[in-house]
Amino acid sequence: MDKFAGMTITEFDDALASNAPAPGGGGAAALAGALAAALGSMVCSLTSGKKSYAQYEDDIRRALEQLEAARRHLVTLIDEDARAFAPLQKYLSMPKDSPERREHMDAALRVACYVPTDVLYTCEDVAGLLASLAEKGLRGAISDIGVGLELCRAAMRASRINILINAAAMPDEVFGMTLRRECEIVLGRCEPVIDAALERVEARIAGK
Repeated sequence: MDKFAGMTITEFDDALASNAPAPGGGGAAALAGALAAALGSMVCSLTSGKKSYAQYEDDIRRALEQLEAARRHLVTLIDEDARAFAPLQKYLSMPKDSPERREHMDAALRVACYVPTDVLYTCEDVAGLLASLAEKGLRGAISDIGVGLELCRAAMRASRINILINAAAMPDEVFGMTLRRECEIVLGRCEPVIDAALERVEARIAGK
């Protein structure tokens, strides 16, 4: 299987635009999350060593370490999502009355939900780190924190959509309902954090 994460931006964009089943929305969501973490890392690097931000130096260093770990992980999830979708694609191509399809479909759908769920939780962590940088990051780069926060939101909402479509097809309706509820809980917890951080970003842009 192609290593999508190793492609150039143009190559990945072309692959995404093609009629191939992967990469798809899951890989795009993981990439959005990785870009959000990268923006946070950039702001940390720009802030570190500045005398006027010396009181935050330890916090900035820790945030950078965590953002870099999250960024690397999210990049790996681009290919993991394609691998996780492969079994589901196999069984979806079989006739609906195929015994093999009936036997394995639920497991394949659960596997397909793994990466979006991982993206959802990883981006919640990234959003929290970006929120702290909305106050502690270099003011001249604060708009990048705002962009990162919006990318986190997009990645999380996109992951929810990917989970919903797979959960809706699960024979195990209780498990599907649990996944849907988990999405609502995570987004309900994280979106207010993102909104409050964006307000702080805009206030700092305005010099307040």
